[in-house]
Amino acid sequence: MRPLPLLIPLYLVVALIGAGGMARPAAPTAAAADVTIVALPTRPRWEGRSSRPIRVFIAPGSAVAGWRPELMDAVWNGFRQWSTQGVPVRFTRAASPTSADVIVEWVDALPGTCIGKTWREDVGAEISTARITLALHDHRGLGLTVAMQRGAALHEIGHLLGLEHVGQRSSIMYPQVWVTDISTGDRNALRDLYAQPGRAVAD
Repeated sequence: MRPLPLLIPLYLVVALIGAGGMARPAAPTAAAADVTIVALPTRPRWEGRSSRPIRVFIAPGSAVAGWRPELMDAVWNGFRQWSTQGVPVRFTRAASPTSADVIVEWVDALPGTCIGKTWREDVGAEISTARITLALHDHRGLGLTVAMQRGAALHEIGHLLGLEHVGQRSSIMYPQVWVTDISTGDRNALRDLYAQPGRAVAD
């Protein structure tokens, strides 16, 4: 019997970084992570994506106030940054949303203190499709800095690949924006996920 698809929403809440030149005059109170966790015997991930790259469509956000065309290149660069030796996952740009496995879109703001959201469709232990939504403004209506948008995009791509929230602030997968780059620990966590027993890890 074919496993039923499971939609899992994953959210990134907004917080200010104390380093990297991203501080604002007044920091809001950090909100608790709003994440739906589903207990599964095996953590889902993409399968067979060395020879069949994940097709990503990055939708222009020209109808959203504050959006800039260079954000599309910044997000695509985030996908390339997550390409990690030993992880059999590759990405390619899709020409349209109908031909894509993953769609990235922008909105003015997200509910509560979220600045990023990933919806994944998991079929059993395999991720089949996903959508990433990125906010251009925080819950107070303030425009997010370039660095915070970069951190949010990298965090959501981590969820897209199957990673979950962690408790270390040095990780891009911490549920608030504290860092804006992928750490060695993040890459090791991704390798561990794709090296689970019974799954191929070589290209």
